[in-house]
Amino acid sequence: MQLSRPRASLLSLGVALLLAAAPLAAQQRDELRERRDGAADVGWRAVKSPETTVSVRILGVNDLHGQLERHLKAHGEDLSRPIGGAAVLAAYLEAERADHPGRTLTLFAGDSIGASAIVSGLLRDEPTMAILNELADGDCPLLTRAAANVTAPAVTRCHVVATLGNHEFDRGTAELERLLYGGRHPGGQVLGHDWTGSRIPYVAANVVRRDGQRPLLPSAVIVDLGGVRVGVVGAVTAETASLVVPERIKDLQFLAEAGPINAAVAALRALGVHTVVLLIHEGLQSPTAPAPAALSLDEIHGGLAGVIKNLDGGIDVIVAGHTHKANNLLVPLKDGSLALVTQARSYGTAYSAIDLLLDAKTGAVVAKSARIETTWGDEGPGHEPARRVARIVEKSVKATAVIGGRLIGTAETAIRRGEPTDPESALGDLVADAQRSVAGTDLAFMNAAGLRNDLEAGPITFAMLFDVHPFGNTLVRLTLSGEQVLRLLEQQWSGPNAETPRFLRVAGLRYVYDLSQPVGRRVIAADDARGDAIDPARRYSVVANDFIVGGGDHYSVLAEGADATPIGSDVAALEAYIRATPGPLKTVVDRRVRPFAERARP
Repeated sequence: MQLSRPRASLLSLGVALLLAAAPLAAQQRDELRERRDGAADVGWRAVKSPETTVSVRILGVNDLHGQLERHLKAHGEDLSRPIGGAAVLAAYLEAERADHPGRTLTLFAGDSIGASAIVSGLLRDEPTMAILNELADGDCPLLTRAAANVTAPAVTRCHVVATLGNHEFDRGTAELERLLYGGRHPGGQVLGHDWTGSRIPYVAANVVRRDGQRPLLPSAVIVDLGGVRVGVVGAVTAETASLVVPERIKDLQFLAEAGPINAAVAALRALGVHTVVLLIHEGLQSPTAPAPAALSLDEIHGGLAGVIKNLDGGIDVIVAGHTHKANNLLVPLKDGSLALVTQARSYGTAYSAIDLLLDAKTGAVVAKSARIETTWGDEGPGHEPARRVARIVEKSVKATAVIGGRLIGTAETAIRRGEPTDPESALGDLVADAQRSVAGTDLAFMNAAGLRNDLEAGPITFAMLFDVHPFGNTLVRLTLSGEQVLRLLEQQWSGPNAETPRFLRVAGLRYVYDLSQPVGRRVIAADDARGDAIDPARRYSVVANDFIVGGGDHYSVLAEGADATPIGSDVAALEAYIRATPGPLKTVVDRRVRPFAERARP
């Protein structure tokens, strides 16, 4: 099957199917409309309404991460009912489009690929890109490299637009461009044919090539929704440079977001575009409950808050991502206008449903409202997953079944990764121990945010290990002095990590920290595996992945290490360690990292 072949739009297909469908499909659509047409969670309306208006619907999806199969869990909770999955998400989006034909704009706010489940990640994320192509609506030709060099915003009749997240860069610039523009993977064909490229236009205002500062992608596009024009500006978190292995993106520069965004918005306004959406892979941590009343900037928290305070204005809606939260709120921009901000969790378990009312004469937004819809698999459109998308998922599952189903071991209890702000976790201890054992080093360090899934109780398959380590990172053996080891530990609370600490997962090391001490002097005791205090003058053998060895997550001390030598993949190390462990795994947090108040405990 040619996964990205030319075909009729999903809109025309959806309308035809709905006209011929059984009463159940009409019932599902009515259920969706009933939920949506109730009182909106968050909304705004101009004081004076024009005589003639045009309505536009925007659907926002973020952080899909190649999670193509349905889940029975979401956001760390056992829901005991199906949720998400690409085919179910597609069914919801198609139902929305069929209910509002020709005037629906679907936006993907980054991290559609990268840190992906094995059904996508093992296949170089071509299945997820193929599914995005299936969701293409309107006139969506294949992307060309020439279009990236156009400085003025181009007009597109494709009713789907995406931006990049930091994880789109996980395999480097060349692989990202292969997925955008087509081509065979260096390792050969992935799904039985050369990849043909994306049919969805991508925008990113703040990513430039270091050679001459040429843009990687267009900053913005103007979407023609049947005579109604909507400008879409794209941006990715400026933190991307610290979230990707540096060697893989050394040809790119990630600019502070607000300046390029303001310039792109001004360019759209100069062209007479009066409805503008910012599609950005940066997000808020809070609030996560809908906020019907407009909030002040000091009431919102997260990386996006810092961007918003520097936005000049002229932006009606911000579709966000990156933090995997549910956000739905109104915030002021510098010109006093209110932007509607949404983010719909992650993994295809939800989407933002945004309704705009435009002045038919001026194109300006006179009303806007939004809510977050959950993609339940056992109600509404979830009863009938999109067939074309389901076939891609089925093919991907079949292609990865043998490798993914390989039995590695057994876990007696669930082994949780915790949050990066937790000093320690059971999975973090297991992974650090595995890397130290395989590398034969004194110490091991693992970045907590690099652990992407838990290990559940019962059989452990290779697919589960792949979900823990989806980045394809390489382990590196190196040498650090004791002084460097202590400085590395201090970096957990200093510099860019000061506001939100990022704890390392460690092995061969026990230490006590005291947050009441000044930054740079918070580690008050640290011992090696023998119980000897870390000696600043001694040299220690260390293992860590190439991401943090290159300075990722702001652990720059590791880049100072001597004699750096690659020794194999992180997932291979975890597999070897589990296989060598007799009996079921019984990993628990063993309190190798303690706050000062617990120092005296046994």
